[in-house]
Amino acid sequence: MAPGRCTIVGEHVDYAGGRVVAVAVDLTIRVAVRRSGDGRFSAHSNGRSVQRDSLDATPQRDIGDRIFGAAAALRDAGIAVPPFETHVTTTLPEAVGLASSAALICATMAALLRLCGRTMSRSSLIAAALHAERDLAGIPVGPLDPIVVVEAPPHGALLVDCAAQRATPLSWPWDDVVLCVCATGERHDVGGAGYRSRRKQVELDFARGDRSSPFARHVIEETARSDQAVVALRDDDATELGRLMSQSHASLRDLMEVSTAALDAVVSAAAKVDGVFGARLVGAGFGGSVVALCERRASERCRTAMLEAAGPECLGAWELNPAAGLAAREPDVVTDG
Repeated sequence: MAPGRCTIVGEHVDYAGGRVVAVAVDLTIRVAVRRSGDGRFSAHSNGRSVQRDSLDATPQRDIGDRIFGAAAALRDAGIAVPPFETHVTTTLPEAVGLASSAALICATMAALLRLCGRTMSRSSLIAAALHAERDLAGIPVGPLDPIVVVEAPPHGALLVDCAAQRATPLSWPWDDVVLCVCATGERHDVGGAGYRSRRKQVELDFARGDRSSPFARHVIEETARSDQAVVALRDDDATELGRLMSQSHASLRDLMEVSTAALDAVVSAAAKVDGVFGARLVGAGFGGSVVALCERRASERCRTAMLEAAGPECLGAWELNPAAGLAAREPDVVTDG
């Protein structure tokens, strides 16, 4: 079972080697697996069924790309995976900016490792998960999602240095402060044209030493906000952390230009609720979700305000709490290292 990921501060910086503060959340994906009876690779999830004759099939832009890509990545890491059948159950919604793809890949890998009687180190599993999504499924993601999904401490956060691919655990100092997420219904753009364009431009700006472009400024200033968020967590300062989250949204809106009218409306609605410290879009943008930091007592009011602002296309709103990553949940197959 693998959790989703929620970025607190540090969006659109992982592929540029920036730093991110994020948590794993208590919405999860479970994968059950057994050996196949017909020699084919099969996957079943939420009424969908897909099959492949081999792990080398071309990506089909369906759930099988992640599941069979996870198996192919294990094979590429030297673990022989027999034909199998999986069944996926989830409380983590798809395509809303909470790393459902990385969670599915990591949960599949853990289930397959158990099926094969093998173990894998944290660092090797993270590398294999990134290989599965980026290289095999063809989604141009950075290392953030698998690092958080695997490494997150129970009831804590992580500072992720994406350049070094190193994670530093942080405490979540509150029992009475939670995250509220609202999925607007605008489909999340992970791997889409907008995300690819932003990533390409950021890489180009840094390659030619342009630190003054709006995109480069966002990366630099957002990484600095992540460092400030670490201080806020250590100082037990939810007000400051919320302020940094709101600043992050403004930068994503004005410099990165990845927000939308729907996301802005939900952020504004959340910010007006008493007990809310700050709010921002979460994920790649161009649709997706908004996350707000608030007092637990304000959670229901915050979620109601966000739902009303999102309108009839809204997919739902959830209260989230920091949760343990895969390594803490599955220590029999994910080892230290």
